[in-house]
Amino acid sequence: MPHIKPRYLNGQRGTGHHASFDGIANHTLALNDIVIAVGYDGDRIKWAKADADDFARINGVMGIADHAAATGERVRIVSHKLITGVDTDSATAVGHPVYLTDTAGAWGVAEGTCSVVVGSVVADDAATGAVLLAPAHCISAIHTDGTVKTS
Repeated sequence: MPHIKPRYLNGQRGTGHHASFDGIANHTLALNDIVIAVGYDGDRIKWAKADADDFARINGVMGIADHAAATGERVRIVSHKLITGVDTDSATAVGHPVYLTDTAGAWGVAEGTCSVVVGSVVADDAATGAVLLAPAHCISAIHTDGTVKTS
């Protein structure tokens, strides 16, 4: 079993105080993509886009890409992140769940094929809305019998 070296875990400040992973992009990632651990390369974790309609990409350790990265490049993955200036008007109110969508890496206030909560709305507005993404701290979409929750 590989050992994650402490030098690949970084304290993150500015968007909140939390740890981040210095990982490898398994394929092209965009800023604020929801990602999931899919393997490792040496002693770094590989990250791919999470996807609510792909059973293999909804259950496991998730995070948020803190910047864009091409396939094979280093990428910083954070455990939670405040995203401002987004449209959250279709949310019912502050506290409404933010879900992983059927578009790989994407999140929104509407559920995807599987109900995977990855954060919550903290400001409800069409232009100045905000969400707090925290996929590592949210609910799994898998039932104990191994079936996927679909509603």
